[in-house]
Amino acid sequence: MARMIASVLAIALLLFTAPATAQTPPRLEVVIAAALSVNEGEPGTPAFAEAIRLYHGLLDEAQRIDRAQLNLDDQVDHDLLIAHLRTRLFEMETIRLHEVNPASVFALGQTNQLFLRPGAIADSGVRQAVAELQRLPAALARARTILKTPARTWTENALYQAYYARLLLRDYVPRADVDSPALKAELVAAAGPALAAVDDFERWLKTDLLPRSTRSPAWKPAEIEFYQTVQEQLDDQDTDRMLAIAAAEERQLTTEMQDLARQIHPSGDLRTAWEVMKAEAPPWPHVIPMAQRYVDMMSAWLKGPGAHIVTIPDYIDYGARESPPMARRILSFGGATGGPTVAGRQSGYYILTPLEDRLTPAEKASRIKAYNPYWTHVISYHEWLGHNVQIAARNQNVTRPMRRAYRSAYFSQSWSFYLERLMEEEGYYKTLPYMEELKTKMARRQMRMWRVQRILTKLKMAKGEMTFDQAVQAYVDKIGMEPTNAFIEVQRDSQSPSSPGREIIGELEIIKLREEYKRRMGAHYSMKHFHDTLLTWGDLPFKQIRRLMFRD
Repeated sequence: MARMIASVLAIALLLFTAPATAQTPPRLEVVIAAALSVNEGEPGTPAFAEAIRLYHGLLDEAQRIDRAQLNLDDQVDHDLLIAHLRTRLFEMETIRLHEVNPASVFALGQTNQLFLRPGAIADSGVRQAVAELQRLPAALARARTILKTPARTWTENALYQAYYARLLLRDYVPRADVDSPALKAELVAAAGPALAAVDDFERWLKTDLLPRSTRSPAWKPAEIEFYQTVQEQLDDQDTDRMLAIAAAEERQLTTEMQDLARQIHPSGDLRTAWEVMKAEAPPWPHVIPMAQRYVDMMSAWLKGPGAHIVTIPDYIDYGARESPPMARRILSFGGATGGPTVAGRQSGYYILTPLEDRLTPAEKASRIKAYNPYWTHVISYHEWLGHNVQIAARNQNVTRPMRRAYRSAYFSQSWSFYLERLMEEEGYYKTLPYMEELKTKMARRQMRMWRVQRILTKLKMAKGEMTFDQAVQAYVDKIGMEPTNAFIEVQRDSQSPSSPGREIIGELEIIKLREEYKRRMGAHYSMKHFHDTLLTWGDLPFKQIRRLMFRD
């Protein structure tokens, strides 16, 4: 860490002490290296304040670069650099998430990763987990001085995360698979003070922060639009435009689902059809094997009849696994996560959240319905073929530092979402028995309506047209989501002003890009070539992907 700080300071000194003349513009690669090397530290520390100062200076330097004199690749990296710096400053200075999101202080990603694929993490990764645990007590102590007036539901979420942190430290860490007995002892020893700090912080959340958690869980439209226009570089998609697109989608999807309900159940009632589907969820011990079966089914189809769609990388190991503790509240019934790279092979998993012992029997009966076969089928290839393959392709192909570091939520989320409809359009559902095909079609439309409601609820809350409770009810009424899961979904999405249009709007951008590719390629067009090429650019805004793809 000391060497990293020294490196940043040396670069910053070079930048900020050089004569500020038109004859000596800063070099792009130097500014990028400095920006990506900044040690942000933790909120409330001198490093955090110094990072803000450095980012301002680096933004000034980046803006001094004559973009018109750069080649196309460097222009793309320059645009990404500016967006990256502006976004970090916006997050650190303007919206100040560290002051209102108490769940974010449970930064235990390194420790959590030890239990995704036990035994695969090298000693260096275990040491990172030890250091993480050693930092936690001080981070929680600082959080008491930093956190101000969150929304009540955000503090309640932090209390739930405290439960998962305690579960990780108390029950999982002692069982960690570590090669070195001495290192294992060090890990277990670090967990003791961390656990005590979590218990103490949980008490403080209940007695101090919760009573003063009076902020609205809604964000301002301008705060949401910042991400849309700056980070995602979508200048033509403001709040009203997104709402109009989502409203049209809602009407179309409702019509399609009502038609499917008439084919699925004699009553023809949509809610009855949903309940029939949810009632087919297996007991929890059978959920992960079911999910693995769907991953394998899709893999086999893509290597056979669906081989024209996309290449499945041969450098990634994948499958379905139980979610480690710290992912469970974020992914209330499943998601995707990258796993460790072992002997040069990447890994990625569709992870599924178990039914916790703390849930009542009624809550367990409700939560298990999300694991009905049809939702699980659609989500399985969204998470595996979507997120895990995209992450692996990014890691394999992207080499330029700015592009490796950039994370467009639009691209990563919309690629996975785009695949949901594509698999139906390209014939995968036709391989299923008739009634299973109908119910899987229904599930896909429920998944799509989920993303539509994400736009409608978040933006209506931002405009003062909907309350938090009404947003939860919209997920129940429009999708058939169980109330507990609907609550977690709205709670999670409300904790930041990130744009809610990443799936629906992003899919439109992919289709627009695909149509341009098809037109330009003419007789040489190949869907597979388009998708394989699309995945090589990493998590970039569509504007920049298009420039790189067509050198335009």
